[in-house]
Formats: sequence, structure tokens, C-alpha cells
Amino acid sequence: MALALLTRHALRAGTACSRVVSNKPVQMPCKAVFGRPMLAQRVLGFSVAAGPKGKQPPPPPPPVEEENELDEGMDYDPMEDLTVPQRRRVLAMKDVQKKYDLVHNEYQKELAALQHKYNEKYAPIFDERRNIFTGKTAITEKFALEDDGEADGPVPDFWLNALANHNKVGPFITERDSEVLKYLEDVRSEVLLGEERGFKLLFYFRADNPHFTNKVLEKMYVLEPEDDVVPKRFTGTNISWREGRDVTVEETKRRVKGGKGEKSKPAFVVEKVPCDSFFTIFDPPKVPTEAEATSMSEEELEEVEEALANDFDIGFAIKDQVIPRAVEWFTGEIAPISPDEYDDEYEEGEY
Repeated sequence: MALALLTRHALRAGTACSRVVSNKPVQMPCKAVFGRPMLAQRVLGFSVAAGPKGKQPPPPPPPVEEENELDEGMDYDPMEDLTVPQRRRVLAMKDVQKKYDLVHNEYQKELAALQHKYNEKYAPIFDERRNIFTGKTAITEKFALEDDGEADGPVPDFWLNALANHNKVGPFITERDSEVLKYLEDVRSEVLLGEERGFKLLFYFRADNPHFTNKVLEKMYVLEPEDDVVPKRFTGTNISWREGRDVTVEETKRRVKGGKGEKSKPAFVVEKVPCDSFFTIFDPPKVPTEAEATSMSEEELEEVEEALANDFDIGFAIKDQVIPRAVEWFTGEIAPISPDEYDDEYEEGEY
């Protein structure tokens, strides 16, 4: 319960940023706030000053101890301040809510079927786009452009640039990731049908990709049926990295003691340490059950919630924004202006 509530707030905070993309300047990035609210003294930074000589003011009340929210939530009664008649009315409205939920579930199933229908209509359009940027389709239209003497051919790094230019996806792409994403040939999405709700992303890589043997990487987002932003399960393809090509880890050498004797040479052990990478979305954190959540510390819960929120933000942005308008993300013409760029372009008095 506690994890679901916190995750719901975290994911909604993230998707509020990712669902609206325009050319308007971004004043500040959306960031989910996790954890308990700090005490006023910590937030405002004030302290109780000494009183004047003579009669002293009464001592400040003892600080309120922060209680564990998870334990507090177990015994919490949301209707404790209501009268019995008011409680009856609330319970009656909850029965009405169940009727809404039944109708809404029907809507969600029909919506998924409709999205699936139009995904099939989008497919040949996306095929046409892929054949253009890969150079398979000859372009005879001049578009009122004079020849510059350059040979015609594929548009390089199309998907790398389209993803990197997105304000939600780009920050998670490292320099090492870029070398892998150069081989990305296409990205598609599918709607989950049946009892499970959510969507799937498919990343198609070129046959000459030297980094891993997989031709297609899949990422599935299964969501709770009652809420379209609360995760039920995130899963990804197990990437078969070639030797020395795994960009999700860094290799470090650690010196260890050699054998006995003065002439023994020092030995080194190579350790693989996890590092930041876009490709970690294919190995997402497991959504803990309610029982598992109660045994986790607040810091551990916050870490999982933030990882899930970032993961969902990336997936949702790719599905609903990058894939449909990839050419505009490639050129960067619909990417939001950063605060620094906005300040440089629109200095005070220059509008």
C-alpha cells in the first residue's frame, strides 16, 4: 500500500512533465520528491533566539518525533473524523465507485484494442520512414534544394540523435551508450491486449552491431489495471553482450596480495562495477510486494521508487513522443529550450 501510494505520486510527477512537450522554455526540470516532509526548523533554518533578560519565555515545545510512515499507514483510518452517518454515506459512495471501476475497465480494454488497431495502420508509415533514413528508398524530390556535391545515402545516427534530443531520455544516454545506439535501426511500440494492461517497446539493431548478439531488445511495462501510471511489473530482454562491450559496467583493477616470498609479484583482479547507462532499463528493479516493502528501509524504498519513476518516464516518452515524431526529435526542432539557452536567447529587454 505505502509503496503503491508513493510510486503513484512519483510516477505522476514524472509523467506530468513528459506528457506535455512544446517549444516553450523549460524553467526547471520536474522532479519527484520522496520521503517525509522535514520539520519546519530544518526547512526554514531558523533557531529560537534567546529572550530578553528578566522573565523568560516558556520553553519551546519538544520536537515532534517523526514516526515511521509505513507503520502509521497500517492503522490509519481515513474516516476517523467522520460521524457514523457520514461514514455510511462514504461507504455508499465507495459502492458507486466500484460501478465506475467496472465501466472504466471496459473502457481500458476497448482503448487498448483501438490503439492496437491504429498501431497496425502506423506500421507501414514507420516502415516508409525507416527505408528513407536507412537509404533503402531513393529520393527523387528535390524539395527546392540545390545540390551540394555530396553523395546520397543513409542519414547517420538517426535514432541516437532522436533519443538524445529528448529532455527525458537524453540525460540517461552516456557517451558509451552512444556508440551502441549508432547501430539502432528502428524503435516500435505495441499495446498489451488481454487481461494485462501496459505497453511494450521494441528496439531493432543492425546485423553488424558489434556490441551484443541480440537483434531485438524488448522492454515491457505492465501497469496496475486500476491506475495507468502505477507499475505492476517491468521486464526487459537479457542482453548478450560481447566480450568487453558491456556499457552497463565499468572494469576496475584491484590489487591483491601475491604469493609468499619477497620476490612474489603483486596480482590484480578485474572487477565489473555497475555504472550509469541507458541500457539499464532492460534490467529494471523488481516492484516489491507489500510484504517486501514493509521490511525495506525508507531509503531503499525511495531508491526503488525513483528508479521506477525514471524508467517509466523514459518508456512513456519514447512510446508517445519520440516514436510518433522521430524526425522532429532528430532535428531537435521540437525539443524544449533549456533554461540556459533561454537566458542566452532572450536577455532582459530583448523580446
